Amino acid sequence: MVVKPWTYYLAILLVAGSVLCFTNLGKISLWNNNEPRYAHTARNMLESGDWITPVYKGKLRADKPILTYWLIMASANLLNHGKVNEFIARLPFAILGILGVIVIFLFGTSLGGARVGFISGLALLFTLEYITTARRCLPDMALCFFITLTLFLFYKGYSSREKKGLFYILSYIPAALGFLTKGPVAIVIPGGVAFIYLAIRRDLKEIKGLRILPGLIIFLVIVLPWFLAVTPEFSKEFFLLHNLKHFTKGLDHQKPWYFYFEATSIPYAPAIFFLPAGVWLWKKEEDKTRSPLLLPLIWTFFPFLIFSLAAAKRVIYLLPMAPALALIAGLSIDSFLKGEGEKIFQRLMHLGVGLAFLSLILVSFLPLYFELQYGLWLSVLSLLPLSCLTFYLLKGASPCPKSLFCLGLFFVAYALCFLHFQPKYDWLYRSAKPLAREIKAVVGHAPLYRMGSFDAALEFYLNRPYLPKVSPRGLDRVLKGSGSGSYIITREKYWRRLSGKYKLRLRVVFTTISRRKRFVLLESTGSKPSK
Repeated sequence: MVVKPWTYYLAILLVAGSVLCFTNLGKISLWNNNEPRYAHTARNMLESGDWITPVYKGKLRADKPILTYWLIMASANLLNHGKVNEFIARLPFAILGILGVIVIFLFGTSLGGARVGFISGLALLFTLEYITTARRCLPDMALCFFITLTLFLFYKGYSSREKKGLFYILSYIPAALGFLTKGPVAIVIPGGVAFIYLAIRRDLKEIKGLRILPGLIIFLVIVLPWFLAVTPEFSKEFFLLHNLKHFTKGLDHQKPWYFYFEATSIPYAPAIFFLPAGVWLWKKEEDKTRSPLLLPLIWTFFPFLIFSLAAAKRVIYLLPMAPALALIAGLSIDSFLKGEGEKIFQRLMHLGVGLAFLSLILVSFLPLYFELQYGLWLSVLSLLPLSCLTFYLLKGASPCPKSLFCLGLFFVAYALCFLHFQPKYDWLYRSAKPLAREIKAVVGHAPLYRMGSFDAALEFYLNRPYLPKVSPRGLDRVLKGSGSGSYIITREKYWRRLSGKYKLRLRVVFTTISRRKRFVLLESTGSKPSK
């Protein structure tokens, strides 16, 4: 029995993806505000038994539709008796991250063969923004997967003769699931890419064959039930505030139009550095409309344009562009290994490789920037990219061994980051778990307030619906109404300003350092204010 090469490629991608996506997945605490908000909302829904209405801090959460919460809730019910923790919350998105790599492997195989698919899958897996998002419970990973699958099924339908209608109809399913994940963007991006692709190929008549009517029925059957079941306030707030105003006004993520030109190089490395070579290779094609690079190039530039026009900008918003960059990298590297292209293409490829290694070198020195000492591990992580870049620049070695060595290096460097750098960085700079543990040991179920700004992770790890916020001006009212035995968590610098006035009414239970900041837990004594 002869085993085809693509089975080896697929096995390598599955193993490498599993290592990078699952290593320490539950050991890293929930980061920033978004991860704990999604995990906390899912926990609230599980505890209330309401699978329809997302509630956070006792209020309707209309930031995103329901699917992200359903994925976390299903993971908790199936694997952890309905309990949400870091691993449970992130598992569905890590799985979708690996599935996205497999879809790109199949996509690349359809465009240029198994080797193109394999290189494209590795390029996506090693894209920094992609792999870090796959390790977090955020809707962006699910959206990226559903957009990728939608466009893959569209391409399979367009390039197929026998099962054209079937692929087209199936493409509406991930489009609908993407809509339930993050709204209209799930249909704007694949729809816009498909339309531009057909227009450039002068084949707009194919729109009639897209099975729009049955596809629309499938889309509505998947999407409408939940939108009809949830309160009308959700649709109003979601579409008007979190879509229309977010796009036009930017709200809390407003950035200048050129933001993505500055902020995408390192997060979308190494695949983005092969974009110039891919563009040059496409321009040299005799029939540009039939080039396998056409669809990935449209898929790259269309989301970039759309999100650049939007007032709200974040690096993670461009994640749906990452699979397209991976396909461009796969097609370009495959042509490079074949010795195709003129000297300028070869130079662009060498430049891409050099920039890719430079980005890896910068990432590998992050432990120094954050003052994390690893000894031997830091030396290996820092010197491997430098030595490999030196090896790559040596003349005489064939491109294939060089490329394999480079890919192996990327895997080792990423694995070391997830095994050693991330856990220690998390514990020193990001984790709210130690502070929550100290508070819970003292407070128990007593009333607890917060003074100052705190991230949502503290509420998640305290397992409380929310922490009521008290301002210095409102402190008298809270102390008068709560009496003794209530607690306040705040930064030490805030307490210094108030201690003279409230030293008889509040006592310091403990002072602790969390994420390199000093916090104090205060307990109300029930004493009356001094005259």
